[in-house]
Amino acid sequence: MINGFLKTTANLLTLCCVMALASCGNDRDEEISKGTPPVITFENGTGVYAVKILKDITITPVVTNATDPIYTWKDKDGKIISKDVSCTYSSKTAGSVFLRFRVDTENGYAEEEIRVEVVDKMIPAVSLIPLYNTYIGKDISIVSSVNITDGSTYAWTMDGKTVGTEPTYTFKPSEKGQFSLKLVVTNEDGSGNATTSILVSDKPEMNIVFNETQLTVPTGRAACVSPVITDATANATYVWQVDGVTQQGQTQSTFTFTPPSAGNYQVKVTGTDGTVVKSATQTVVCLTTNEAKYYRAPTANSSSMQITVFDLLPAPGQFVSQINGATQAEANTYAERRINQDKNYISLGAWGGYIVVGLDHSIYNKNNGYDFFITGNAFKGSSEPGIVYVMQDENGNGKPDDTWYELRGSETGKAETYQNYAVTYYRAPKTNMPLQWTDNRGNSGSVDLKPSFPSWLKDAQYTLRGTRLKANTRHDGLWYNDAYDWGYADNWGTDFVGGENANADPAGNGFKIANAMYPNGEKVTLRYIDFIKVQTGIQSVAGVLGELSTEVFGFTDNQMNESPSTLQ
Repeated sequence: MINGFLKTTANLLTLCCVMALASCGNDRDEEISKGTPPVITFENGTGVYAVKILKDITITPVVTNATDPIYTWKDKDGKIISKDVSCTYSSKTAGSVFLRFRVDTENGYAEEEIRVEVVDKMIPAVSLIPLYNTYIGKDISIVSSVNITDGSTYAWTMDGKTVGTEPTYTFKPSEKGQFSLKLVVTNEDGSGNATTSILVSDKPEMNIVFNETQLTVPTGRAACVSPVITDATANATYVWQVDGVTQQGQTQSTFTFTPPSAGNYQVKVTGTDGTVVKSATQTVVCLTTNEAKYYRAPTANSSSMQITVFDLLPAPGQFVSQINGATQAEANTYAERRINQDKNYISLGAWGGYIVVGLDHSIYNKNNGYDFFITGNAFKGSSEPGIVYVMQDENGNGKPDDTWYELRGSETGKAETYQNYAVTYYRAPKTNMPLQWTDNRGNSGSVDLKPSFPSWLKDAQYTLRGTRLKANTRHDGLWYNDAYDWGYADNWGTDFVGGENANADPAGNGFKIANAMYPNGEKVTLRYIDFIKVQTGIQSVAGVLGELSTEVFGFTDNQMNESPSTLQ
């Protein structure tokens, strides 16, 4: 996630690099450098450090774009304690200590406050993903999350025997069964521990499920039934039934049909993969009304920008703790106020975090230019693409409980773009620890930079689902999150209307309802929409900048003045 400050920082770094290249061998170097002040960042991303009483800690900020720098460190009383880029500090008493670091250069100055937490003891806290699934012959790399690693030793045990002494343990399954693994991390102050289970099967086995028990469509619209199928081979075959009647010629992994009349239809898929046979059923609800019934035309009092937040569920991230709320309703209200009144961003955290909004009227599909805009703060080298979904209020109840349709983007249909992707995030035992995750493709990782769970969630884990784009992050001395061509929020693509946006100001991407599609990629025709969902589309970390996280500042109906009063 790159908030306003860090985006400005990244922009300054990029600008510095570009100017240095452009002016190589040019006697105007000094003049150019004066226009860009120095930038201070921290390797741990926070500027908050911990140390024991009477122990030394050396802090070395990262200073860029500094011409002939002069460094100054001061304590809380204003006393200079160092004139180097690094400062070594120790304390005889416990508590919070604040230091100020300043760099003065020919091209300006920068100053940051550093907090040092001085404690009596630093006992390790340990976190492990609670369950792994694998099969014979597929090794599992089990990575520990530990808040204090300096001076710590590791002991992995299974069945009372030590099997590893490194931070990461590789489990090599050779037989079926469920295995328990324990990790104890010890330092001079004490120890912490965690356990995990590993479920081993003979071989990968196809599974078929539906994320939702039912799918709704208005009269006259086709329904695309799309199950989540995992671990299937290329030889898998599928049979579809509607109310017990086999649909001849329908052998693909998705099934599209138009209900002949209003009512409920039981759609069943049966997959066969060798000797494995799995089935799943979804109810397709065809409503008694067509899509024109619940179209809400704008009125003289309608707003093109004032939104209602219906749902907000960010993935873990370094700025998720900014979202105030002990309940889902309080979190929604906070996001609403922050966007409508404060004109500020909501961070959606790592991959899968999302927000669902609506206006006080339907957004009309005029098929002429962009229908709506989503405001982010992308700029060249700093894009955090969000997948966009749209929904009609098909049943007319004013709630986003009908069918979501993803908007096509430049990465749709590519092999590295995953639909039906899912990630489960796990709560850590202490704050400011890496939060671990697993996905439904056998991968795992962590969100490392001061992440937090949404404050209104009480469970130890939660799962997010959607479409995942390939990471577009690169490191070439500086960190860059490159843009995709078009179709995503908070993305410096061809549909971005903010120009170069060198200051990372709020600016929008344009979207067309005509790009709505079924799960199989085919076009779905929607005459209007009522709800918009934005979801962080990439799982990536950009070094000291932290996790890539879509930021949303606002939404705008671009067709409000062109919308008809009724639909026929």
